[in-house]
Amino acid sequence: MKCAIVFACAALMAGCAAPSSSARSGGPLKTLVSQKTSAEVAQCIQVSWQDTRMFGDTADVFLDRLDNDGFTVFTTQSRYFADVLRQGGGSEVRFYAPDGGEQVRLRSASVATCL
Repeated sequence: MKCAIVFACAALMAGCAAPSSSARSGGPLKTLVSQKTSAEVAQCIQVSWQDTRMFGDTADVFLDRLDNDGFTVFTTQSRYFADVLRQGGGSEVRFYAPDGGEQVRLRSASVATCL
């Protein structure tokens, strides 16, 4: 029984891991800039991506702090993620996603509303 609980917890946590550097190796799908701070933009993206009316059951979204006042906002299994980096008094958003599809279009538009 203990083994089953440990296995279940490990399986759940595997889907919540922040994206690795290899996930970033292909470069971002889009790069955007904002006059807002990285924290403001990251929190806005997190909240907007949690909208179940827009994204359905795939609305589990996590926020991970990076070095230098940056953040990564990512979905379960890191299928879609955005690095929000401090740049001067504002921020830069690097949006990573598989190319094409309705979810990519919606998440990209959602990021743009947070700028």
